[in-house]
Parts: sequence; C-alpha cells; structure tokens
Amino acid sequence: MFTKILHRPALAIVISILLVFLGLLGMATLPVEQFPSIVPPTVEVAIAYPGASADVLVRSVIIPLEQSINGVQNMRYIVSDATSAGEATIRIYFEPGTDPNINVVNVQNRVNVVLNRVPPLVRREGILVYQVVPSMLLTINIFSTDPNADQKFLYNFANTYVMPRLKRIQGMGRPRNLGNRAYAMRIWLNPDRMRAYRISSEEVMEALAEQSVIGSPGRLGRASGIRSQSKEYVLIYAGRYNTPEQYGNIILRANPEGEILRLKDIATVELGSEFFDIYSDIDGYPAASIVLKQAPGSNASDVIERVKEELERIKEESFPPGMDYQFAYDVSRFLDASIERVVHTLLEAFVLVSLVVYLFLGDLRSTLIPTLAVPVSLVGAFFLLKALGLSINLITLFAMVLAIGVVVDDAIVVIEAVHAKLERKRLSPYRAAMEVLHEISGAIIAITLVMASVFLPVTFLPGPVGTFYRHFGTTMATTIMLSGLVALTLTPVLCAMFLRGHNHNHRPSKQTGEKKQRPKWLDIVLRVLLGLPVLAGITYLAYYLWGPIGFAMIPLPLIRPVFDKGVVLVTNGYAGLVRRVVKWRLASAAFVLAFAAATVYVVGTVPTGFIPVEDQGVIYGILQTPPGSTLEYTNEKAHELAAIAKKIPEVTSVTSLAGYEVLTEGRGSNAGTVIINLKDWSERERTTRQIIEELEEKSREIANAKIEFFEPPAVPGFGAAGGFSVRLLDKTNTNDYERLGKVTDQFMAALAKRPELTSLFTFFNANYPQYELIIDNDIAMQKGVTIKKALDHLNILIGSTYEQGFILYGRFYKVYVQAAPEFRRFPSDLDNLFVKNEAGEMVPYSAFMKLRPRLGLNEITRYNLYPSAPIQGVPAPGYSTGQAIQAIREVAAEVLPRGYDIGWEGISWDESRKGNEAVYIFFIVIGFVYLVLVGQYESFLLPLAVMTSLPVGVFGSFLFLKLTGLANDVWAQIGLIMLVGLLGKNAILIVEFAVQRRHEGIPIEDAAVEGGRLRFRPIQMTSFAFIAGLVPLAIAKGVGAIGNRTIGTTCIGGMLTGTILGVLVIPGLYYIFAKLADGRYLLRDESEVPLAELPEVGVELPPEDDEFPDPFPPANNGGNAGPESPPAPGAED
Repeated sequence: MFTKILHRPALAIVISILLVFLGLLGMATLPVEQFPSIVPPTVEVAIAYPGASADVLVRSVIIPLEQSINGVQNMRYIVSDATSAGEATIRIYFEPGTDPNINVVNVQNRVNVVLNRVPPLVRREGILVYQVVPSMLLTINIFSTDPNADQKFLYNFANTYVMPRLKRIQGMGRPRNLGNRAYAMRIWLNPDRMRAYRISSEEVMEALAEQSVIGSPGRLGRASGIRSQSKEYVLIYAGRYNTPEQYGNIILRANPEGEILRLKDIATVELGSEFFDIYSDIDGYPAASIVLKQAPGSNASDVIERVKEELERIKEESFPPGMDYQFAYDVSRFLDASIERVVHTLLEAFVLVSLVVYLFLGDLRSTLIPTLAVPVSLVGAFFLLKALGLSINLITLFAMVLAIGVVVDDAIVVIEAVHAKLERKRLSPYRAAMEVLHEISGAIIAITLVMASVFLPVTFLPGPVGTFYRHFGTTMATTIMLSGLVALTLTPVLCAMFLRGHNHNHRPSKQTGEKKQRPKWLDIVLRVLLGLPVLAGITYLAYYLWGPIGFAMIPLPLIRPVFDKGVVLVTNGYAGLVRRVVKWRLASAAFVLAFAAATVYVVGTVPTGFIPVEDQGVIYGILQTPPGSTLEYTNEKAHELAAIAKKIPEVTSVTSLAGYEVLTEGRGSNAGTVIINLKDWSERERTTRQIIEELEEKSREIANAKIEFFEPPAVPGFGAAGGFSVRLLDKTNTNDYERLGKVTDQFMAALAKRPELTSLFTFFNANYPQYELIIDNDIAMQKGVTIKKALDHLNILIGSTYEQGFILYGRFYKVYVQAAPEFRRFPSDLDNLFVKNEAGEMVPYSAFMKLRPRLGLNEITRYNLYPSAPIQGVPAPGYSTGQAIQAIREVAAEVLPRGYDIGWEGISWDESRKGNEAVYIFFIVIGFVYLVLVGQYESFLLPLAVMTSLPVGVFGSFLFLKLTGLANDVWAQIGLIMLVGLLGKNAILIVEFAVQRRHEGIPIEDAAVEGGRLRFRPIQMTSFAFIAGLVPLAIAKGVGAIGNRTIGTTCIGGMLTGTILGVLVIPGLYYIFAKLADGRYLLRDESEVPLAELPEVGVELPPEDDEFPDPFPPANNGGNAGPESPPAPGAED
C-alpha cells in the first residue's frame, strides 16, 4: 500500500509540511506550565475572631465547622490551624480531577448549616469560603528607599493602588497582604481616667454607635399625590466621622450645667494601623509583602505574565519617588529556566543524534533524510497535544527529548535498508526504495505499534503519577506514530530523490524512462554548495551549545572512514559470535535468567522516591524564638539571619518576615520566615543544598532561636516546602495538649536518631506562657458584676474590638477601641483595671479574679478532626524520600503510645500510598506489549523471544541508578517504560527479519543467525543515536539536574547493556521459542498458513478441490510434512 507514495512524491512532502504547520499553530496556543495539573483541589475556610485565643477558636468555631464539613464529597483530608492572633483557617483537600467550583459549593453548604452555632462576632467578621491553589505563585515586596516611608504607608499604598488591580487579573486566586496594616482609627483608652470619670468601655462603644452614624433623612417636597410643588430638596448628613479630631469630640457625658465629658478626655485618638503582627523587610528596607496564589484551573505562566505587566503599569502610573517592587519568590523563574534548559538539551540531542547518524551512514545526504523526521514528528506532535487538551510542561518536553532518538529510528531503518539494496543489488534509488517499502513496511508498522502501545496503558493510571504518565505517554505515542508516518511517506520519497546508486554515472536510454543523470562536475558543485552550509550550520549550532568544543565537529568527515571500518569489524565479530550463541541456546536462557535474578537483587538496593526536590534557586529559612517572645524580638533574630544570608556570595536578595511562618501560613509573635533568593544557576557552582549546609553552620551563632532551612516543594501546590510532611495525631479525644507535647518531643528525639532524616522541625510547642482567669462568681455577683460583663470589658481593653467603620480615600476602614499599650504590658496590670457594676461603681478585678500561670499552645493545628503536631523534614544526603517515609513509619511503630498515630499531607500523602505501583506499571506495560506482539505474529510463544530479552536492559538501568546514587522515582519509572519500547524494538527488528526468512524456507537456526547479522548495524545505529541524545540529560547540571540525570541515566544504562549484551541473546531466544512454536496452530486454514508458525518447508497442503479437508493431518518426520524437508536444525549435531 505504501509503495504508492513513490508515485506521488508531492503528496508525501505536503503531508509533512502540513504536520509542521499545524504543530506550529498548536505550539503558539498551548499553555505553558511546570507540571501537569496534579495538585489536589483545595478549598479554604477563613475565620476571624478578634481577641480569641487559639483554644477558644478551636472550641467555639473550628470543631463545629470541622464536624459539619468532614466527609464532604470527594474529600481527601482536612486540616485546620488556629492562632492566638484571632485567626483560623480550615483547608479541605479533594481528589484531583474533581470540579473545584462544586467543591466550594459543597463546603459552603455545610458551613451554612452550623453558622448559628458560632459566636456572633465571628458571623459579623464573616466566614469566607473560597478555592485556591495552596502554594505561593508570587511573593511581591513593595519597598521604598525614602526614610519617611514606613510599613503603614507601604501597606496602605499597596491596599489602595496595587491589590485592587491584582484581584482583577484573570486567573488570580486570592491575593493576601501579609500583616494587614490597613488604616484604622485607633482609640487608646486610659483606664485610670475611665475609673476617675466612672466610664465603662460599654459606654464608650454606645457613644460611638450613637454619634458616628450614617444618616438618611430623606427628601423635602417629595410627591405625595395630594399637592404638588415646583421643587424638592434632598436632605444629607455628613455621615460617620473620619478624622481623629471628630472622634475625639464624641460626647460621653453631658449635663444641663454645661459640663461635657468627651472621648479625648479619657483616650488618645489617632489614625493608626489595624494590626501590628508582622514585620516585613527586604535587604534592610521596610516592605509590604503580598502573597499571590493562582485560581484552580488557571495557567501559572499566563497569570505571572499578566501580574508583571500590571505591576509595570502601576509603577509608571502611581509609584512615588523612591518606591519600587521586587519578587521575593517567583515560581516562573524556575519554570522558565527549566524549559530553557530542556530546549537547550533538545538542541544538543538533535545535534548528537545527527552526528551518530552521519557516522553510520557516511554522507550528508543520508544524514539529512532521517534528521528531517525529527522536526516533522516533534513539531507535529504539538498539534495533537493541543487537540487532546494537554499542555507544554516539563513532562511533555522531557518526552520530546527522549523522542529525538526514537523518531529517527524508523527513518534510519528505511534508509539503511535502501543503502543495502543500493550496495548489494546495484539498484537505482527509486527501485531500492520500492523494494524496501515492500519488505519492511510491515516491520515499521509493527515497531510503531509496539512503541506506541508501550505508553497506552499507563495513560489510564489514576492519581498524580497517572497524570505524569498520561502526559508523557501521550506525547511519546503521538511523536512515534508521526515518525512512523514520516518513515513510510517522506523518507522513501527523499531516498528516491536524493540518494545516489552505484551506477549513477551511466547514461540511460530514453526507452528506460529514467531521467538523465547530472554531469559529475555538476554533482560535485552541488555537493559542495549543499554540504558546506549544512556542515557550517550544524557546527555553529554545536558552538552555540558547547562553545569552542563545537569546532571538534569540523574534522568529523576524516574520522568517519576509520569509524566505518571499526563498525564492519564489530559486525563481523558479532556474526561469528551469534552463530555460537544460537547453537548454545540453553546458555542464552541461562544468561537471561541470571540477569533477571541480578535485576531483582539490584532493584532492592536502589532507594525509592516520588518526585525529587530540584534546585529552584530559593531557600526558606524558618525560625522560632522561645515561647512568649515578642514580635520585636523575633524581628531582631530574623534580621540577624538575613544579615548572615546576605554575606553568602550566591545570594541576591533576602526578605525577612517576623510574625509569619510559611510552612502552615500561620501567625505568631515567635515565628519568622526568611526568603533567600540565589543567583542564576549559570552564575554559581554550588547547589541549593550545599548553600543550606553553609547557612546551617553559620546560623548556629544566633542565640535563642531554632532555625531550619527548606527548599520550595518539588511540585507547586503540594505542600509548603520540599521534603516530607507528617502529622503526629492525638486520637485519644482528650485534647490533652501537654501530653501531646511530651509525645511529640519523644517522637522528634527518636526521629533525630535515624540517619535517613535531617532538618526535622515542628512549630508545635505546648510551653507558651499563658494565664488562666479564675473568677469567683459568688464575690463578683455580690459586687454587682456578672461574668459576661467582666469578660466583655476585658475583651475591649485587652483584646480590642470594633463596632463600626469609616470611609477614607474612598475605602472602608475600621474603628478599634483598646486600652493604651502601657496599661496592658504585664499580668499585674490587670489588678489595676476596674469594671463598672450595676450600681455605677468601679469594682477592681482584683476583688473577684485571680490569675493562674500555665503553659499552653499559641497555635493549634488539627488533622482529620484530631489535634496534631505538624513535622517537616528532608531526607539526609544519600537517602530518598521513600526511605525517609519508611523510617518515620518504623519509629512511629516503636515509640508512639496507644492512641497516637501519624498522618501524611502534601506530596507525602501520595507517596505514602504509592506502594509497589512502579512494579505494577512495569508489568502492565510488559503484558500489553506482549499481547500486541501476539496479535502481530499470531503466536503466543514467539513474542516471548522479545519479552525475555528485556531483563538484560532493565538490569543495566538499575545498575546505573545505583552507581550514580540516584533514586527509583517517577523519572526513573518513565525511563523504564521508555526502555521497554526501545529494547522491544531492537528485538522485533531481529525477530521480524528471522520470521520473514523462515517464511522463505530457511531453517530456524539460519533465520535466527541471519536476522541477528543483518539487523545488527541498524540496531547499533538507532540505539547509539538514542544514547547520544540522552548524554546531555545524564550529565546535566544546574536547573532540573536531578530529573534530567535520573531519566538520562536510566535510559543510557538500559540501552547500553541491552544493545551490547541483549542483541547477543535475542537470536538464541528466537530459536528456542520459534522451535517451540513450530508446527503448533490455534486454527489452520489450508489456504492461509500463519506467518510465524509455518511448518517446515515441503509441507503438503490438501488439494484445493477437497471439499472437507482434514484440518489436522498427521505430522511426519517429527512435525515436518514432506520427505524433501530440510533436516531439523541441529540434526547434524
């Protein structure tokens, strides 16, 4: 069928041009992202309860909400976090692939059910339910070199001019201005004056509510339907106050004698900040830090690009002199560098593959033909990716890097076969191409189907790994199918057009119909004109990729003859060796069994992993000061750490945050985060891990602060930091935080002893200083004070509260009432506070209330409704995350008492449930390929010759992983899947040719030997072309180095052993299984004999006029039908 393409060369060229054109259209419109969407959809519930402690938030708000939300449809797990800053967050993680909008609706419905059970103040503040991607997309620092610009100014500038515009960006999740210092009218009460004037905090709140009001008097002269007038008048009132002077003049008490007590007589009023709970600095300048997260389903690159464009416009339009912005964290920095690195690797692989093809084929014409298959197949694949709804990400780009060495395979097989026809039969290029299409089109189709079928079953796997495999497998399958199409259309046409036969100098007659050949001088000129630009272009590309080393390509034509002689010697040696292997066929079987046993052993010694943490150019420094430390003290320690980091030469900028920690996104006065940005990967020699080791050493000099360093998560959205995340759970239902604290300390101590674990860190600390209020209700009631009134008064004086707001600069701000800071510094200050009783008397708190010191939690975290202690850590050097998870499980089983357990979150949740998934995937692929080959060869035995040759290559993959210290992770598993197809392809080339020779009547032994000998050269060419394309991956440094090296090492190790040793045993395996299959049929028709299971030559088929032939005639001569049958292989032995 495909021979017809030689009659229509223009059609073959147009097909390839259309594929490239459609691929370019798809490439321009495909979304770009770091990884496919594998992050579980997340819904957050944000709660505010001003003045409440973490324990009050849990008991009054978190528990009712959790019980209602728990078990919502498609939920994975639920976590919550409450701090004594009066804020709490509940995060619900759902199964990947679920509709985030439906998830939000389901959670909102369950929240609404219990709204009447939460305190009124919480309802007034509002419970927000929204969907968001958990990890940070960008962290923006807005700073100013103007010494008069403080954090209050910067934060309010950001709230007024920056945040509203960022919220309108398409794909934006929920921008968050850390440490909200929005303007607020601050009324600082003086308790001493309040006592002197006998004014209670309730009276202050009532005066505010009654005098700072919004009026709506109405209209005068409004039509009534009774009497009309010519004009009507609108009555207006200025509304709520918005200046400190107006609030200071609010009247608290007045009498007919003219005495007036105003608010300014008992309080100081100023335009201050709403909160003072976070300090933010960048390189020593105060800053407003804004955290941006993307909306689910949006494209990170597009959102970041829009944000950067919008920030530039805001800067030009609104920024005052001295103000600027800087990114403390930018996920696109690693994404762009990774994609640039992969594209660079793509070009390197293309050049190296072209060099290998040139070394084997020997001339630029023959090299140019198969290399054209690369851009056609790869670019055309983008069109199919667009049609299938995929994206451009690291997985699909990795697939294309690997595909470079694969897509040339089919074209190499065609052109090598055409070369063989030109050399042996002295045919013209046209006739040679015609015969090659007749002979090997079936093999090309078989190879293409087998290679594509390798990736088909893995596309149906669930979970994050399944998503990775789906993108990788779909990309590989599409490029392979397109390469098969190109090999059967464009490649033979180009062979017929550009290759030269050995009789190219003869002058054919007109009767032959052949075209007149060019003169020799013209042919030389054309070769120079075409060859030199091609060589110059490839040399320039090599120079661009490798610098001066690229000029080493220039003498390549001089090396080629020596290389060709070496290939001939190796091929002849292989031909002599393979005949011995076929004769010693049992040795082949023993050889394969030995490699299978060795593979099982080596697999058990290679550490397992999931998705490795790459060097992303950012380091998180998490610090924790002693419990009870003030925000100012923590800020000092954060500055000390920032100063140390700034002195490291690889560091470009340092952002310090006091009062905020990035791991749980919680707030606390003793928590801090330092975000350290490093130079570009090309500008530094050391990796992030090496820089962390230096930071750990130098930060030991900071006293009274616990500091650990982490990298960002391997996959954005999967946790807050790289490494592992585990929760220690208290399932005793006692809420005994003191006991949980002791168990946590024991657990952490046991974990620290394991060599697999390092950088262990937890914010759980039950030693935060607290004072419990002990109210004697009898005495309080005797003095006319109720418990509610006493606590409400304290809530205003100590905790602060707001009753109303005001409009300033076109925005709404709150009015806060609170005791001045000097009256609430120490526990003893409570003795100096008074509360007004029902008789109007001022009663001291010391008369009915005592303070009991105790220790407790400043931040409470929960996991699946249980109190928990979050623990973060990273595997120690030389260990994988899989080994770290196993070590944690072992420690938990040994030291945790009854009623305590562990739970996983983030990427560790998926990895802990991975199990032997890699083994199952491998066997699924093996089984699927086997079934495809059964259909191809019409035999259940013959495909075993292909399948049993795989252990040789698989052993090489795991051996190389072990020698290089890499883990058996997702990248290695992708390489193994790739390896199954490639090694299977090599075996198919030999087996398919042997089957054809067997069909022509050659004995099994001779067919096996000839199949190995004649297919040795194309196998070596395609295999080493693939290996050459992987060299840049295996030696990668800098951005994405771990993933590159893992997948490159896996494939190179497997292909080397499979190509060097595997091709030796394939002919012997073919002989074994072909001999077993000989004479066996599932169903036999006298007019059609199965291709792979023919009886020996000379079989007497029933005559065509026999109406009812016997379908199973008796076999003679051991299964060979006729007396003229050749002797059974090995009979001469």
